[in-house]
Amino acid sequence: MTNNFINLEIKDLDLNIYRIYPLSRFMDMMKNNSNVLVKTSLWEDPFENFILNSTGRLPTGQTFTIGSRDQYFGQCWSYKKESDAMWRIYSQHIKDSNQNLIVDNIGIKVKSTIRNVFEPLFTIQRNAINPYNGGPYNLCSFIGKVKYLKKQDLVTMLRDNASELLIDQSGKGQASTLMLKRLAFTHEREIRIVYHNDQCQTSDKVYPYPIDPNKCFQEIVVDPRIPKDVYLEIKKIIKQSGFKNRIIQSGLYKIEDFMFDAKFL
Repeated sequence: MTNNFINLEIKDLDLNIYRIYPLSRFMDMMKNNSNVLVKTSLWEDPFENFILNSTGRLPTGQTFTIGSRDQYFGQCWSYKKESDAMWRIYSQHIKDSNQNLIVDNIGIKVKSTIRNVFEPLFTIQRNAINPYNGGPYNLCSFIGKVKYLKKQDLVTMLRDNASELLIDQSGKGQASTLMLKRLAFTHEREIRIVYHNDQCQTSDKVYPYPIDPNKCFQEIVVDPRIPKDVYLEIKKIIKQSGFKNRIIQSGLYKIEDFMFDAKFL
């Protein structure tokens, strides 16, 4: 499996990683026992797919585009445990007409490991290649740590290395182009799953693969900004879905009682 690592080592297999899902999406995962990758062409940052979306030029002067660029699916995780920005970006506080929080939109942060989120996908694809005993690796499933570079360095990489990366027969070169972001996003400290599906249809926007949520996710942490009664409601909903592991509310904004000794009369 480590042959399918990008910017990672075998010691990173059990590195804790985190992702915030809207409660409604997590409930779908519990119902369907699946994790869902999204087509990478739908990622918001225009530099996410800058190499796959680029135009090539042959020695004859003829131009071409990368035919496989719409065949990649991915998912972003972080090895940063928690931050204020993470909650504000990925956990929406939407209210109904009575100013009550709509719990389906509230984010819950799941804790997992590289092994637990990637191994199910890797195993499925490896066994598809050799259904009898699998193989040492497959050519379509990868997980890696994102590298953060200056914009000019990304442009230089495109100019100097794009051809080599895009013809890599192991598939790793192409996947590695999706492990690059600009320096402005360094705070995200991302880990990414990338899957190349050459059988997908143009209309396919997601790719689900089976997991056991209770094995994949060791812990759930609920948005620290919501009232306690809303947190307890969400906790009850998650437990009723069949999740058996730890569920807590983030203490990011919790202020402990503080007492000091006055040193004056």
